[in-house]
Amino acid sequence: MVPLLVTMLGVVTVTGTGTASAATTTVAGTPVWQTTWTSPTDLAVGYTYNSTTRDIATVAAAGDALTFTFSNLWSSTPTTFAAVTVGVQQSGANVVAGTLRAVTFDHGSRSITIGPHARVTSDAVVMRVHAGETLAVSVAVTGYAEVSVHYCCNGRIDSYATANSVGDVTANPQSTAFDPGLTSPYMRWLSAIAVHDSPAQGTIVALGDSITDGFGYLNQGYSWVNALQSRLDQLPADQRMSVVNEGIAGNTLTVFPPRASFAALSGGLPGVTRLSRDALSLPGVKDVIVFLGTNDIWFGAGGETGHPIPPYGTAGAIEAGLRQVIAATHAHGIKIFAVTLLPRSSSTAADHDLPEYWSPAEQATLSAVNAWILSPNAGFDGVLNLAAVMGNVYDGACQPWVPFAPYFNPDHLHPDVAGQTVMANAIATTQFQLPEAPLLPAPLAVTPTPGCPAAHLAASILAASAAPPPTTTTSVAPTTTVTTVAPPAPVRPSHRLTLYLIGAAVVLVLLAWNERRRRVRRRELRRRAMRAALPPRPPFPPGRPTPPRHPPR
Repeated sequence: MVPLLVTMLGVVTVTGTGTASAATTTVAGTPVWQTTWTSPTDLAVGYTYNSTTRDIATVAAAGDALTFTFSNLWSSTPTTFAAVTVGVQQSGANVVAGTLRAVTFDHGSRSITIGPHARVTSDAVVMRVHAGETLAVSVAVTGYAEVSVHYCCNGRIDSYATANSVGDVTANPQSTAFDPGLTSPYMRWLSAIAVHDSPAQGTIVALGDSITDGFGYLNQGYSWVNALQSRLDQLPADQRMSVVNEGIAGNTLTVFPPRASFAALSGGLPGVTRLSRDALSLPGVKDVIVFLGTNDIWFGAGGETGHPIPPYGTAGAIEAGLRQVIAATHAHGIKIFAVTLLPRSSSTAADHDLPEYWSPAEQATLSAVNAWILSPNAGFDGVLNLAAVMGNVYDGACQPWVPFAPYFNPDHLHPDVAGQTVMANAIATTQFQLPEAPLLPAPLAVTPTPGCPAAHLAASILAASAAPPPTTTTSVAPTTTVTTVAPPAPVRPSHRLTLYLIGAAVVLVLLAWNERRRRVRRRELRRRAMRAALPPRPPFPPGRPTPPRHPPR
């Protein structure tokens, strides 16, 4: 059916990437091409016809030329771009006059057809860009097309679109042709931007789930990735790296059975499956940070289907997936860093369509995974122990397995702006062969609990990544209070053992409550199972994106 459709359209289908995206030659240790922005597609939302979209993307590194990668991964139809342009965003959908440049494909063609579930990279566009500059990439679609998007995050506008049949307005720098009702947080088709001859030292890829993506209604898309980039931006231009966000809400590390996770409706392909496409194949990548596994635990315990599905979501399954990621990344000559899974607890309906129950057994699995990640035999090039700074170990509390409420959204799962900022501050940038970047202003005034080993550990991690702030730069990270607390002395290894023993004892006590609470959970999960069994929705109306039936996690 697809070859016949392509023949009838009289066009050539492109299923791979252009030669520009494969250029990773280095000069004096610096990549000639390096990725500076990403947005992984994870869902098909709606159809469009003879229309134009305008995506907004901020590049982290300067360069004298650009390439653009477009993903049709979730679209079941071929998608034909009649024209593509790039310019500097002025405001909203407006482009600075005189900055528009034509984007071509396949050695000079203005139009391109991307096959179903494929992607394409443009020719190099000669255009000087500056670090932190925001670009507007406009795409004119000919004929009908199903729209592949990146689902995240409410509270911000990433993409604009005209109504159907408006046609090609890619050369118009004004916003008047775009329908205000079609503005969207969903980035349409555009999935990566690379720059040429940047002074920056390459790319760090953050491969994660909704926590990395910036999900949470208090965040408006703000993530530890944004915050870490803000720290690096305070370094000299030739001592920075681009930190690109490959987070997908609802993403798992390992492959689950059909309809056993959000992957049936959203959530993207599992981390082990998309690692090559979304990280290892990108130009200029030197380091990968993998931050996946909490969704595996929840789905494996029956969080979506209402029925546990062993052996999925076990500590052994997650560790096996991480070993696979380590081996593949090292085979490409790239370093791999792991993030410990954050503490979490049961949620209410405040930030979800239905409550989510987090059991003591699931917490025990999370603790086991973190213990393995922190073990010297795991095989990572480094570990970012962000879980240690996100537990309830401040202001008199000593419960490292419980989320510290001021650092989280009301769902007790997704960090808020304060939490995301603290996570970024807990990352020692020297691990990436860079100087220690200055910390962002402390978002909250908190006091590590005296006598609590976990609080000493959290303070020592934050102290290890501290560096004096520059005198000429002001951070742009959203904050509330800038008061900081001097950290206690670093924790001794024996204190860490005590911490793990305390956590294990509490888990055993909580298991006694498990059976009574599971009865409540079963009633809630039966409702989920009934909803999951509903027939698929009919096609979305042309031109207007509609959110998925289940909000991604």
